[in-house]
Amino acid sequence: MIGNYMLNAAPVTGEKTVTAVAAEMFAGYTALSGRRVLIVRNDDPAIRIRVGPVGVTQQSGTPVEPGASAEFPTDPAAPVAIYAISEGAAVPVNIWEGK
Repeated sequence: MIGNYMLNAAPVTGEKTVTAVAAEMFAGYTALSGRRVLIVRNDDPAIRIRVGPVGVTQQSGTPVEPGASAEFPTDPAAPVAIYAISEGAAVPVNIWEGK
């Protein structure tokens, strides 16, 4: 169990590099079908990222501090895309999707 979610399938994990151009967050080649939770971890030691909808910018969205994670519960029947953008240079992120 992660957070308040009982998983019913193996999670999908992956890494991406977030830059100054907003990119959709998912672990594999596409978002996990039936996803119930998405976790994005900022693996950079110094640079913050921002997460939000498709129009997220370096000034908008929810900040994710270096070394911190953001968890997004989702409705498996109504997929929602989450995007991230770096406030500075390229930032490595770890992505975890579960259903």
